[in-house]
Amino acid sequence: MTIGYVSPTNPYTDRKAWSGLTFKVRESIERAGYEVVWIPYKTVSISIRFWNLILKVYCFFFAHGKRFLLGENFPLTAKILASTIQKNEDFEKCDYLFFPEGAQIAKYIKTDKPYIYYSGATVPIMLDYYWFDICPLSRKIATKMDSDASLNAAINLKASKWAYNSLINDYGCNPKKCHIIEYGPAMDTSDILPIEPYKGGTLNIFFSGVDWERKNGDIAVKTVDILHSKGMDVHLYIAGIRNLPEYCKKLDYVTHVGYLNKNTKEGYEKYMNLYRKCHLLLVPTKAECAGVVFCEASAFGMPSYTYDTGGTTNYVIDGVNGRTISLNEGAERFAELITEDLKKGNLQHFHDGALKINQDFLSWEAWAEHFKKIMKDYK
Repeated sequence: MTIGYVSPTNPYTDRKAWSGLTFKVRESIERAGYEVVWIPYKTVSISIRFWNLILKVYCFFFAHGKRFLLGENFPLTAKILASTIQKNEDFEKCDYLFFPEGAQIAKYIKTDKPYIYYSGATVPIMLDYYWFDICPLSRKIATKMDSDASLNAAINLKASKWAYNSLINDYGCNPKKCHIIEYGPAMDTSDILPIEPYKGGTLNIFFSGVDWERKNGDIAVKTVDILHSKGMDVHLYIAGIRNLPEYCKKLDYVTHVGYLNKNTKEGYEKYMNLYRKCHLLLVPTKAECAGVVFCEASAFGMPSYTYDTGGTTNYVIDGVNGRTISLNEGAERFAELITEDLKKGNLQHFHDGALKINQDFLSWEAWAEHFKKIMKDYK
């Protein structure tokens, strides 16, 4: 059976797109026993630029400066995107089309091939959570586009219970067509060896993310500052952030690694080494569909500390591979839990739990097995 992987970026070479998931999902579909062919489409054209400009002008004059969701979230641009797909020999031999995001364009592809829609969220749960200042017209259109894409899909795959519930409750999708498959780490399994659990000495804490505000970088730094002020030997390594706030640069227990391009050998190896040298992951994100970084941490047996928000609890199970706390709590609570877990020796327990859930459902091997079963049951 052949699956057409519909993506604007090459899933065989690009390890950066969609947080590295485009590459790993394609690889896992092949691991499940299917032939995969890349069905590319273009995201940049004069027509798309024209409509993007029109929508921005509309927002400026008629929507009080609010934003319009562009690309596949608007019918005309979705239709243009779909028109760039070449129905060549590879396309015609596909039994299924697979959309890693962007299935809104499926209705404009003139074909009767069934398709699979895999994404981290739905439009309704992203609005006012991940996406802000979206104009009313765009909210309505984007929700309808995504709802249609989900309802018409042969199979819907979501990366968390949070997103799965939205398919059922917001769109009225048939639960028999909807499934949860968690993401895996955006790195090669062969490069991952479990770390040694913390036994003493400097506690190295890892923060990873490109969006300082959404990932709550200030709370991560404040947490470490509290631990340091209590006499703990602790060090925070920050990766992914291009411009670190000035106050952080003055702290001798903070190391700014910067943005790392995992498409390069040097960037990838530096990123891997941070996992190898640190003892726990602290990413107090306030909005997250899933969090590939938590998959990566569990693959190394590294405990994770984060907020219970969005889809995070599919990846960090409180008391099993780390801690999740309520969004109304702050750095003081993270510091309190880390101190408590160190005293009770819980990091060893979280280490073992992380490796277990990685094996069970946060690895790409588990993803492939789950996908194979879903496809078998569908047929």
